[in-house]
Amino acid sequence: MIRHSTLLLGVLLALALVWAPLPFGSVTPWADSLLRIVSGCALALAAASLPAAVRLRRALLPAALLVSVGLFGVVQALPLPAGVVGLVAPEHAALQRGAADLLRAESPLPARLSLSPQASLSAAVGWLALAGAFLAAAVAGHGRRERRLCLTAIVATGLFEVFFGARDWFSRSLTLWGVDLHASATRLRGTFVNPNHAALYLEIALAVVFAWGWWALRRAMATSQLERRVFLLAPAAIVWLLLFAGLAFTGSRAGLLAAIVAVSIQGLLMVRLRRRWWLAPLGAVVALLGLLVVAALGRQEGLGRLLQTTADDSSFDSRLREYRAVVDLWGHFPLTGSGLGTFRDAFPLVQGGGLPNTYWHPHSTLLEVPATTGLVGVALLTAALWLVVRRLLFGLKWGARSEDRASALAALGALISVGVHEAFDFGLTMPGTAFTFAVLVGSALTVKTEVKPRRGSEKGRRARQDLSAVGAGKLEHVQPAPHGDRDAERRAERDRGDGEGP
Repeated sequence: MIRHSTLLLGVLLALALVWAPLPFGSVTPWADSLLRIVSGCALALAAASLPAAVRLRRALLPAALLVSVGLFGVVQALPLPAGVVGLVAPEHAALQRGAADLLRAESPLPARLSLSPQASLSAAVGWLALAGAFLAAAVAGHGRRERRLCLTAIVATGLFEVFFGARDWFSRSLTLWGVDLHASATRLRGTFVNPNHAALYLEIALAVVFAWGWWALRRAMATSQLERRVFLLAPAAIVWLLLFAGLAFTGSRAGLLAAIVAVSIQGLLMVRLRRRWWLAPLGAVVALLGLLVVAALGRQEGLGRLLQTTADDSSFDSRLREYRAVVDLWGHFPLTGSGLGTFRDAFPLVQGGGLPNTYWHPHSTLLEVPATTGLVGVALLTAALWLVVRRLLFGLKWGARSEDRASALAALGALISVGVHEAFDFGLTMPGTAFTFAVLVGSALTVKTEVKPRRGSEKGRRARQDLSAVGAGKLEHVQPAPHGDRDAERRAERDRGDGEGP
């Protein structure tokens, strides 16, 4: 074990979290490659810290499932026996026979489960890098100091996105880092080209800040000093409102919906944790307060797109046609998908004339997964999600400290928000956002927890208390013998024993 390796790991992850969203969400090839290298270095440092990470086993199986998705992408890109491909993916076999006929190839083309092997290999490396970042964060989350570094980096970067985006928004700038965006400047976008992608990043930061506010509320309730209560609660409240205002000014309808749903469910999870039912509407009240603040700052700018949404909006009809086409694409490759990372190559098969332009990703990550990885990918990711949620709920209930439980609450809030948002968008395709999400969830899986009591232990404890009470009641009327009488009896017994010789 390298000395201070865990601290170095925490610092590396924090710096990577600050950097990840800055270069256009790390979507450019060089930024994406740099983030993958950092993930590998973080995993190497995590390996040097393994003796200290006794709770790492909680993250091993979910990480293994993420690795399996990446390895499945590698399998899709490799040449396979034609009989196997024809059995599990008849559409792939038919397309490859058609391509061979079109090219008039003398020998049959290699049979594969991917329409673009190079794209599948690149996407597979990305999944493996995310699994590495997830495991490294699980090791770093073992210590409070390292976990605090990561969470602070996420919140600080979220605030930077708001203030940096507000500067460009007020100036109506059409450039970002000197690059012409050729886009409207009426929405706040931070360092992302697409404002909807900026919204997803702010949602992750919002989940962290709400958990921070819950931790501050617990500490404030334990003190009677008004100044200390304000000192504990005010920073979290101000930061949450700033982030929520920034989210509203991105104009992302999916982002607003996801943030409101996430904070409401976080409030319900707080009730489940401490059985204080008066906290149940707290999340919804906080969301309503955020909407009021946004309306006060600028009703038309902050909530304009949401207020202008109507039932006959043409964008809804376009989205529905797109979703039907993606489901149709999945029907062509039900078991194995078109190939990891191949949506751009596969979508023209079902696109039709009603959906112009080039689609790099569908407006739903939840639909892209089955379309490109089939039932295999769906099964792997569903199992990983189930394990992560189950173990985060365990950490939320049995966390040794309120800070540990707050970390689990933050990760659960981010999972809910990302799940809702990605049903209508593709923000997780930004490597910087995916890296941040993986680190946040991974660091929350290894928080210190108390030992879960066995079933029936409460009854056993009460029974022991009752027996102790009964015993105490019986002994209550017993008078101790005088010391002199006990000594006399002992001397008499000793004398009798001495006289009984052989």
